[in-house]
Amino acid sequence: MMRETGDQDPKWFSVLAPPLVRESMKPIRKYVDACNPLLPGYTGYIPQRCYRVGTSYGNDSLVCMTSMYNAVQRNNDMKDELRYIAATTPRLPPICCNEDVLQALYEYNYKHHPYMLGTKETKRSLLEPPIPGWTGFVPRAKVTDLGDGVRYHEMAKNCYQDFKNIIDQVTCDPSSKINKGEKPNVEVSHVPKVYHRSYRPEGMIPKYTGHVPHQHLTVGKTYGNLCRSCSACSHKEACYGAYLTKKHRAEWKHQKNRECDVKS
Repeated sequence: MMRETGDQDPKWFSVLAPPLVRESMKPIRKYVDACNPLLPGYTGYIPQRCYRVGTSYGNDSLVCMTSMYNAVQRNNDMKDELRYIAATTPRLPPICCNEDVLQALYEYNYKHHPYMLGTKETKRSLLEPPIPGWTGFVPRAKVTDLGDGVRYHEMAKNCYQDFKNIIDQVTCDPSSKINKGEKPNVEVSHVPKVYHRSYRPEGMIPKYTGHVPHQHLTVGKTYGNLCRSCSACSHKEACYGAYLTKKHRAEWKHQKNRECDVKS
């Protein structure tokens, strides 16, 4: 069989194929624009091609890519026009100052929404209890036992008070005028130690059959002796977190003293 050369169609194609099919199946050698020609052999994604039927792949690709290019170009032209208008349009002079606007908004909000916060900044105290229904983060709630056996508002009160004590005991800002040897006069309020503890020094609550920390592998002891010998029960601090903090500080100081003795 003889093969035709150049851009001419084979003889059998011109005889058997209808005129519309012959027109749609001709090879496409066109460009979407001067800088973005269609790549030969590309079979990837082409926008909007899935909605076109009845034509060849080349015609579909050309029409879809041309329409997308024109849409993008129109969008860019509209953005440029909007930027030009925004840059050249003179600014409107204000009819009143910002303070008057904020005051009017505050009065409107207070009149129509009296139970919502207004536009003024309201700084809440650290010891203020959470909003009713709040189930979010409460500092020192998961790392201490300040909330064991008490209601939610008591747990929040104890945790916020303990968190405030820690903040007050932190070293002050180096840029302040207080000397390094002096301590600032800060009135530190302490969390009351009279509160319900699940892990007591005298043992667990009667008929308690729950978890005892660090004792799941211990054998040969009665339940009472097991509870009383547990570190979470035997300490005398306000909470187990404070006990661990003091213990870690003592171990750290002991390690430092040993290192100093070895060096000397």
